[in-house]
Amino acid sequence: MKGDFSRDTFNPANHFSRVLTQQGRVQLDADNNEQAAILLHYMQALAADLIGPHGGPQDNLGFEIVAPEALNEDERKRLQEANRLSSAKGDFLIGAGHYYVNGLLCENEDYVSYMKQAGFPFAEETPQRDQAGDFLVYLDVWERHLTYLELEDPDGSVISPREVALGGPDTATRAKIVWQVKTSPTEISATNARASYRDFLKALGDQKRPGTGLLKARAIEPAAAAEPCNMPPDSRYRGAENQLYRVEIHQGGTAGAATFKWSRENGSVIFPIRQINGAGVTLEGLGRDTRLGLQPGDWVEIVDDDYSLQNRVLPLLQVDAVDFDETVVTLTAAPDASVGRDLTKHPLVRRWDQRADDASEPTSAGAPIVERDGERDPNWIELEDGIQIQFQPGGTYRSGDYWLIPARTATGDVEWPGRAGAPIALGPRGIVHHYAPLWIISISSTGAVTAAINNGLRRKIAPFAT
Repeated sequence: MKGDFSRDTFNPANHFSRVLTQQGRVQLDADNNEQAAILLHYMQALAADLIGPHGGPQDNLGFEIVAPEALNEDERKRLQEANRLSSAKGDFLIGAGHYYVNGLLCENEDYVSYMKQAGFPFAEETPQRDQAGDFLVYLDVWERHLTYLELEDPDGSVISPREVALGGPDTATRAKIVWQVKTSPTEISATNARASYRDFLKALGDQKRPGTGLLKARAIEPAAAAEPCNMPPDSRYRGAENQLYRVEIHQGGTAGAATFKWSRENGSVIFPIRQINGAGVTLEGLGRDTRLGLQPGDWVEIVDDDYSLQNRVLPLLQVDAVDFDETVVTLTAAPDASVGRDLTKHPLVRRWDQRADDASEPTSAGAPIVERDGERDPNWIELEDGIQIQFQPGGTYRSGDYWLIPARTATGDVEWPGRAGAPIALGPRGIVHHYAPLWIISISSTGAVTAAINNGLRRKIAPFAT
């Protein structure tokens, strides 16, 4: 989650049951966030243990797949007026109700067209639009982090999470369960649906789960101090402030093709876009100060709701000039035309902190991943101020995989687990996707959808007897 946090202290392996606040102590964001994570982990684990990998309540079983023709005329008219219905070829309806996937609650308040899903933009570009045959319909569920900038709407249709009485500052961010109903061509039949789906799920998970790449992080002692400072004499992290570094995979793949980007502020330095004109981007503001602003040479990423919901990857762009009076940033190239133009989709400029003089040699594709064996190879990638990382051999990397590295001035070190003073290799923290089968549909050459009444993929949970 790209937020302005001090650190993320939750670890399910600790098996903590709660966080207890003590009187007269300093209050930290990490304690409150850990308490929420402990409770959330408990509830999701309980739901998954009771329900299994997926299932829904018998009396409110959601995500039924229905052909539009199966509805009566009044219902179709109501959905049309609510903009929840589409006449596109190969379209179908997703029924209202609840469904749990690995303990995550997916809620759908009303019938909605597959092509009109708010959480899955560009569904019309998926295969069944132009192909006839059988398709597996399944749920892809994950958690998305949202700041107030991604929650407020220009027309005021959504109440802002900011308290106006405070005069503008934001307080907390939010996390949201995103469900996306997707399709895939399949040879699964109703008679062997469950067994065939397990094979499909394994293949899908191999593509979509966080990569297998492992990372080590450390802070090293400089060979010689450039100038006197007030840091402890044995300090290795040389930054002036406590930071939460984020290392995130940009282009997925394996070493040689995969790339990464990093931020000293956990990717939280963002600027709302008001207009894009060629390479010029007009922003709402340029940050509170120079440290949290934009400067020539900075690498940035243009993002919006669709970009995030599709986990897209476009080239990073570099700042060429900054007009502080007009709040216009000129980039070295124009942003891709498919992102950042629609203000209702919360377009943002996100700053990343790799620089041209770094050892990581950043480009528009990100910094190249070079794998090293830390036991035998002393070569590490230096980010800044003594912070070093090392990717371990043999990994695969997925766009969006990330690691967090808290750096502290008091110790001159990073908080990273290790043995005998040597950092251990850790896998990425997310983003974790969860999947569940829903239905098998057939689509004719004319685009007509047939949805079997019972094909054995959804699971019903009967209420406990009283």
